[in-house]
Amino acid sequence: MEAQQKELFRKAILQVMDSNRTRYGLGVVALGHHLPMFGFNQSMFPNVKAFRDAILDELQYLEDKHLVEEALKVVSRENRAWRISDTGIAFLDSNP
Repeated sequence: MEAQQKELFRKAILQVMDSNRTRYGLGVVALGHHLPMFGFNQSMFPNVKAFRDAILDELQYLEDKHLVEEALKVVSRENRAWRISDTGIAFLDSNP
């Protein structure tokens, strides 16, 4: 993905999370299900694993920037979930 596409992908992830501000957060599968509304779907990637890995990579980037946080309800690493942070909400509000 080009830099501009990555930026749009990250913003799409934040917008999906912003529309679901529960304390439980969203997992990778749920995020992947909602991203097509913003123009990002699995068919843009070679396979489902590549789509999942791209989401995970961007979640790590957004977590490093404190725009999302992991919802600490994990029983196993396969069932991780994230939610938008207050910093992420402020970012979206200032960058419509």
